[in-house]
Amino acid sequence: MEAAATKHPYLQRKFQVGSANSDKVNYSLAQKFFHNKDVKPEVLEAKKAVIKSKQANILGTEPRPWNQSTIADPRIQKDRHKDLKRQLLQVRAGLMDEKVLKPSRFHTDEQIAERHKFIVSVTGKGPIGKLTGKWFNPVDERGLHSHCIAEHWPDWNGSTSCHTKEDVKQAQGVFEKKETRRVRMKSNDQTLSSMEYVNPVQAVANVNDCLRERKVDFQELKDQFKRELKVEFPQASEERLQAMAQRLLNEKLLADEKMARFPVQYESFRPNLSLTTQDRRYKEHFHPGTYSWMQGEQRYGWSCCLNFDQDSRGCEHKTRNPDAWCTLGFERT
Repeated sequence: MEAAATKHPYLQRKFQVGSANSDKVNYSLAQKFFHNKDVKPEVLEAKKAVIKSKQANILGTEPRPWNQSTIADPRIQKDRHKDLKRQLLQVRAGLMDEKVLKPSRFHTDEQIAERHKFIVSVTGKGPIGKLTGKWFNPVDERGLHSHCIAEHWPDWNGSTSCHTKEDVKQAQGVFEKKETRRVRMKSNDQTLSSMEYVNPVQAVANVNDCLRERKVDFQELKDQFKRELKVEFPQASEERLQAMAQRLLNEKLLADEKMARFPVQYESFRPNLSLTTQDRRYKEHFHPGTYSWMQGEQRYGWSCCLNFDQDSRGCEHKTRNPDAWCTLGFERT
């Protein structure tokens, strides 16, 4: 009876905020969503350490961190902690207070706003987040469609109706603009000669007809090229032979056209650059030493390169340019 009366310690349902085991779904904004027990202890310690590091210890009331340095010479490493009495005097005098930037008197708010408008009009960026340091536009948050940056920018029309007087007037203006353009494009130009004008469709058709006639006229020559290529390249495919024959035919036609235009070879209106760009520079070899008797060799030779032939080619050279400008005067050449 006693064993039946005692209950077995089954697993109990753990209450956790935001889970399926919770008895609430909606929470107020003032209520914390996560319980303190749901956050890991190392995360809480790290958060406390960060918050504490952000607080300035001006009065020096907090315990100092342990200094691991073993250098005792102040000339090598100075102690970061100054005299406490002198530091307290600076605190009382207000020298240790945090500096707050005062508003500049050089630029007024109107001048700053005008400068923001100019930068936005030039770069197309800002001023929200880029110039003002704000990340939302209060005008856009209210749902207004007019621009608050520049007055000359066109505003967005939030109306969904298309039968108002302004809409009808705008549609009529667009229709008149398109109709004027259509009439202008359709009318005949006074400076255009209708007898000599060829429309694009006819021009493309004329090019295709010329190509077709050229293929028909030179089909026999192309077949001859193809037979010769078949003998030279017996393993080539039909597509390759066709392409090679067409290339040879095009090169022959270009050469014939060039001969028809320039019947005399090497005669054209192209300037001959070989007459004006020729280089007449040459190298002049010489020996910088002297041709004298060598005691060690028991014969005559050049002292610079030890060459025994007096008429030998010089071991060094100079570049002579007969076309160079002479700036030494008329007496010396």
